[in-house]
Amino acid sequence: MKNADISVVLFDLGGVLVDLGDVSQMHEMLNTEGEEAAVWLKWLRSPTVAAFDSGRISFDEFAERLPDEVGSSVASAVFKQAFQAWPKGLFSGALELVQSIKPHYHRAVLSNTNAAHWSRLMNEMGLAGNFHSYFASHLIGSVKPDRAIYDYVLDALQVAPDEILFIDDNQINIDMAQSMGIQAYRVKGVEEAKSVLNSYNVLQE
Repeated sequence: MKNADISVVLFDLGGVLVDLGDVSQMHEMLNTEGEEAAVWLKWLRSPTVAAFDSGRISFDEFAERLPDEVGSSVASAVFKQAFQAWPKGLFSGALELVQSIKPHYHRAVLSNTNAAHWSRLMNEMGLAGNFHSYFASHLIGSVKPDRAIYDYVLDALQVAPDEILFIDDNQINIDMAQSMGIQAYRVKGVEEAKSVLNSYNVLQE
């Protein structure tokens, strides 16, 4: 069993519990080609994405600025519709996994998200009420992998970094968390998440 002196299980959403579809949709939004990891890196390093995900610009501004930034000619109305529909829904077994965490652990979300997706994630997909804490980038004002968002979580929860078990689907986010002493692992989907959680013995039988 891994170092199990943890009190918090911290979930990323997209790619871990929430199905974002395949990389083709990202290619359309970012006017890119190539491997998924490289496309995600471009997404995470986009100034326009960071501005939207940290709540500094509106959805309308985002839909005008991102196509322009990446050299796409897509109309903003078409882009907005596609972007809003981007999260497909929860992966099969996602809620069951969260609900199977032993009750004495603090369940939390740390997600780069935005005003266009948050209500869908919470209400339509039913994530509301399944965690003790929700850390959404657009409400906090900073985004992963910036150190500030992890500092915010640590301050809000009043725990030491090594008391947090964090799972995320992007290595750049994991690297920052690990550099701060958080027990962080890259996973994709529910089965990989379950494997990590089982290695810490945090799931009920």
